Amino acid sequence: MHCSEIGQINCDMIYSTHRNFVSDTALRSINDELCNSPGWIFRTNFWRYYLAPGLRAYNETDPNSWYGNQNIMEKLSLPWQRLFERVQDLAGPQFVIQRYALTGQTQLQHQTLHYDTSKDLVGDFRSYLIYLNDKWHSSQGGATYFVNEHNQSHLEFPEPGKLVEFNSQMLHCGNPPEVSNLLRLTLVIHGQLR
Repeated sequence: MHCSEIGQINCDMIYSTHRNFVSDTALRSINDELCNSPGWIFRTNFWRYYLAPGLRAYNETDPNSWYGNQNIMEKLSLPWQRLFERVQDLAGPQFVIQRYALTGQTQLQHQTLHYDTSKDLVGDFRSYLIYLNDKWHSSQGGATYFVNEHNQSHLEFPEPGKLVEFNSQMLHCGNPPEVSNLLRLTLVIHGQLR
């Protein structure tokens, strides 16, 4: 099922949202880097960008596959380190970053509903989704859909610099932009409260 097939119901599924979590200046710098880089790799239904070399691929159902990425902060350039540190500060000292995904979507690249962390795992898993485009209008589409266990749904629009904190074990997906020549940029940082 594509996430565009889901309706919206007002419900409490998001732990918190933070508008302007990333400043306009930082967003312009991020967009300059990401929109002018040849480092994008195409994956099924989206593009992936790696911020640091040597990070291991992971499987959301196997925590053992996450541990090669624990020293991620040491591998990031200074602007990205600062952004990850801001997320860590927001999440608190009990939060352990396990992995990240920086993705891009263009028109017609529809994701499917997915979990960031398998429902079979026990723990308090959190995802911090950050919209990285420096400009966006609701008419361009690109909303993220969230669905809880009661089939209630919620959507978030990709406002520039907004951060959305949610349970990593909740179904969700990001819709692509509805216009051509536009790359929807998102960073999601996954981790666990211990």
